[in-house]
Amino acid sequence: MAVKVRARAYSSSANLGPGFDTLGIALDAFFDEVTVWENSNGKVVVEEIAGPYSGLVRRKGNTAERAVREFLLMTGQQGIGVSMRIWKGVPPGRGLGSSGASAAAAVRAVAGLLEMEDIPASLLVMAAGLGESESSGNPHYDNVAASILGGLAVVSVFREEVFVERLDVEAFFAVGVPFVSVPENKTGAMRRVLPESISFQEHVANSQRLAMLITGLVNRDYRLAGRAMDDLIVTPRRSVFIPCYEELKKAAFDSGGLGFTISGAGPSVIALAESGQEAAEIAKGFSEVYSECGIRHLSTTAKPAPGAFIV
Repeated sequence: MAVKVRARAYSSSANLGPGFDTLGIALDAFFDEVTVWENSNGKVVVEEIAGPYSGLVRRKGNTAERAVREFLLMTGQQGIGVSMRIWKGVPPGRGLGSSGASAAAAVRAVAGLLEMEDIPASLLVMAAGLGESESSGNPHYDNVAASILGGLAVVSVFREEVFVERLDVEAFFAVGVPFVSVPENKTGAMRRVLPESISFQEHVANSQRLAMLITGLVNRDYRLAGRAMDDLIVTPRRSVFIPCYEELKKAAFDSGGLGFTISGAGPSVIALAESGQEAAEIAKGFSEVYSECGIRHLSTTAKPAPGAFIV
């Protein structure tokens, strides 16, 4: 067993429009790191939380702690005590997979500590997804899959088994992050605004857009992918809760954006661009809108990030 292991996992954006609970993309804008080592008390304990957003995360009952407990249980190692130090660099509650990044880094670090480098990615995703339920109330695998696998992650849950695949994509994004108040258990709250049923026509139209989105990203046809980000089901119900949504959308397209949507459950937004330079112009447009709306914010650019790795 290794003495001490530190792992990094990047932020992520789930859905990208029509890919609700199916797609997540790892973004290099932000990251969390988790350092783990064996302790003698046989318990999983978070010893310290540091980093720019450390004050927004509780030390007990957080996603990393739960993910490690689930991982040890799944691998038959539940008698081992693990201590953790979390460096929190992904802003929590913004729709950027913050809780998922912590869980992803934690399970990757513990797998390294136990020298289980050949562990299936699906098991890591399952453990991290169960860990994220400590924050969201239910396991959601799209964010953790993206943070663990990197790139564009495709997720399916079939008969309680989780299937995950990574697709390598090259793309440019602008991300707008407003620091506004959000409801407790924001993910659950934003799920409650969704319809219990949709029409057959809506299902077909969104399925077509999801297929176009994946095809466009994989083939680097960014214009196709951008058009396909125009979700018909989830985004219209959630956009009314996103501050200055219509103004941000207009700014994105006025600055050359190819596609625009909510990042995960929000309140952050994300736009697809043709190049890094255009992504920077869109991010600048986001900042101008937020400033006009009187909202403290952070606007940045991002590219697809690698999967969780040992530092």
